[in-house]
Amino acid sequence: MCFFLSTKDDCFSVNIQPPVGELLLPVAMSEKDFKKEQGMLTGMNETSTVIIAAPQNFTSSVILQKVVNVANVGVVPSGQDNIHRFAAKTVHSGSLMLVTVELKEGSTAQLIINTEKTVIGSLLLRELKPVLSQG
Repeated sequence: MCFFLSTKDDCFSVNIQPPVGELLLPVAMSEKDFKKEQGMLTGMNETSTVIIAAPQNFTSSVILQKVVNVANVGVVPSGQDNIHRFAAKTVHSGSLMLVTVELKEGSTAQLIINTEKTVIGSLLLRELKPVLSQG
């Protein structure tokens, strides 16, 4: 959003850019539907990174809190303790945005984002990675 702010003596251009996570609306879905949609959003529609953090930062409650604080996403029930899934859609186009945090051995996890909107997916990945990595 861009607008101008004027004073008696001057005029300033003001640009407000919301965080990527605020451009999303939470979506409720089952684990089965999540996996089905994720299967259709692979390849060029998938971006991922490895996260390294202390094991105490990879508890379910900490991951949940950190992800929902950054992005307006819904929590998808998971039958696996080491996999956390979240779903949302973009406000503008309604495109699905799927987020997976898969805990690996030791103090690593893989963050995966599946979406048709690859630019927004990459930006969300860049916002989530440092938040999930910090203590």
